[in-house]
Amino acid sequence: MINFLSILIAVGFGYLFFRIARPKNELSSISIFYGRTFLAWSLFASTSFYIRPFVVDQSINNIIYWLMMSAPFGIFAFVFGFLYGKFKN
Repeated sequence: MINFLSILIAVGFGYLFFRIARPKNELSSISIFYGRTFLAWSLFASTSFYIRPFVVDQSINNIIYWLMMSAPFGIFAFVFGFLYGKFKN
């Protein structure tokens, strides 16, 4: 039961970060729109996977681990989405 609840809470936090980072409408720059969309999906995925240990055991080490995994993944996703939007026809 604890595992199910921790997965449910982790996915909930992932969805929260997805809703915060996702652009509400197409911005003036299509490349920024794609960058933020890719960033939102990467935050959803990385938070759903890597914040689960924090839900089970609230420790600063678990938050740092989540941040160390999510930040580079998010930066890479934003740059990839930005470049995708820049070179899309």
